[in-house]
Amino acid sequence: MTKSRTLAIAWLFAVFALTMNAQNYVNSELPWHDAVLDSGSKLLAWHGAEKNLGYDHVLHLAWDYMEHKAVTDPRNGLKVYLINSTFDAKTGLGGYWQHNPASTYGQFVDSLVTWYPYSGDKEAEGVVRTMLDYQLAHGTTPANWEWSSVPYATSCSSDLDYGKCLQDVPRNYYGGIETDKLGELGIGYVLFYEFTGEKKYLTAGIQCADALAKHIRPGDETHTPWPFRVDAQTGVVIGASGDGGASAANEYGGMVVASVRLFAELIRLKAGNVTQYEQSRKLAWDWILKYPMHNNRWIAYFEDVPHGPGDNNANQAIPTMTAYYILSQNDPSSVDPNWIGDVGHLLDWVKQHYGRGPYFGAWGIDEQGPPPDWEGCCARAGLASDTSRWAAINALYFERTRDGLAKEDAFRSLNYATYFAADDGKIACCGSTFGEYWWDDGYGDYIRNFLWAMGGMPELAPKGEDHLLRSTSVVRSVEYGKRNLRYATFDAEGAEVLRLSYAPVRIEIDGVTLPAGSGMPGHGYTVTALPGGDYIVRIRHLTSGEVRIVG
Repeated sequence: MTKSRTLAIAWLFAVFALTMNAQNYVNSELPWHDAVLDSGSKLLAWHGAEKNLGYDHVLHLAWDYMEHKAVTDPRNGLKVYLINSTFDAKTGLGGYWQHNPASTYGQFVDSLVTWYPYSGDKEAEGVVRTMLDYQLAHGTTPANWEWSSVPYATSCSSDLDYGKCLQDVPRNYYGGIETDKLGELGIGYVLFYEFTGEKKYLTAGIQCADALAKHIRPGDETHTPWPFRVDAQTGVVIGASGDGGASAANEYGGMVVASVRLFAELIRLKAGNVTQYEQSRKLAWDWILKYPMHNNRWIAYFEDVPHGPGDNNANQAIPTMTAYYILSQNDPSSVDPNWIGDVGHLLDWVKQHYGRGPYFGAWGIDEQGPPPDWEGCCARAGLASDTSRWAAINALYFERTRDGLAKEDAFRSLNYATYFAADDGKIACCGSTFGEYWWDDGYGDYIRNFLWAMGGMPELAPKGEDHLLRSTSVVRSVEYGKRNLRYATFDAEGAEVLRLSYAPVRIEIDGVTLPAGSGMPGHGYTVTALPGGDYIVRIRHLTSGEVRIVG
């Protein structure tokens, strides 16, 4: 054998060995973990799948990063998430040209009010309080403007005050807002009031609702109930030409359902101008059912995307959050008599236009893209937030309908979404090649989706642990003990879902023993045994939110 042939064979063996030892990723955009598969070669979460620990693990990674690792900008002493929408993987500092505080902070409130009862992590409240207080102090329109005392949707990178860098106008243009972000942060303010009891947040939410109610219009095929981008000082619709003038395209767009959520919650609380909110909620919700629910024009949401002629900012965020609103009702038919078909259609429509994959049976969901070809943004992998949100809606849909495909899609896509998270708590929005790490896509909008999903499918929660997975009322305090759990809700009346490692011996409501059995929807609780020894506990209380569970 010649020396050259010997070297060639050695080289081939070396290549073979490298190939055999190479990591097998879910796809090239998600290089942080090997793909973990079940016996049918279908995707599982990368961490602790045998004990259902995958979702819990990425939730802890995310909150640990927010609470302990998020960088403080040395130039101004502020956390980067207050002045930038993204951070750099190496330095932790921001760099993207635009910040999107209103939508991001609203998403974080949703995440907080589901995470805290699940975990008992009180540190998370401080992160969200910092965000909301900064928005109130540095990101609210003047009280004498046409759209008064409402949040700005944007700011320029590292600006200390919000109100500039809105898309479709020059970057130094000051005073532009996006009307749907009033609903998105407005409901966040109200929920944070319910969490803390501090009325300044309720006042801020009411101010958002008042501005929306003042400016609502009937809407039609070319007009949403509010124009998408407006000059808050004058009320003039901001045009795509960059001159501040009105444009027909900008008369249509935005996440209208966010404002519906805000109105509905204030109506429930009997706070603010309830009569006006009832009229506005009905007008906006009826428009959703009549128009986009049938013509699929879910257009314009993202703050950094031009909104010119055509449907260039068609996206999946609006239809999935619309589906969430329907499924979060005690009775979905109370808001949509055709909810089974409508929500099923929204799930299918999003997968058809934004689905990426499937990867080992799991669909990734991308963010946006215009017809007719629906060219996607932003990655072959889809997005962490959008994938997990679509999965969560599938989980909630399965809970209501027992739809087997929804159950499978929920499980596999939630598993897939875990692969966007690295061991150090950095969670990529869109995979390894996109560049920036986004506070909304990787954290605020990512966290809540796993928690919504486990509330709908408690069988996905960690095995052998104790977690309060969902409550119809904001949980204000929770204390986990050994075979003992105490919590208190904002409302006296409510319903909770828990997964516990023990069977309750007694459940007390304000010191009074609750009757066991299938008394739902009355006063009582049910216990369902799971394989392996855990229990799903469902509690319904009518007179007090002080609950104690004894095992």
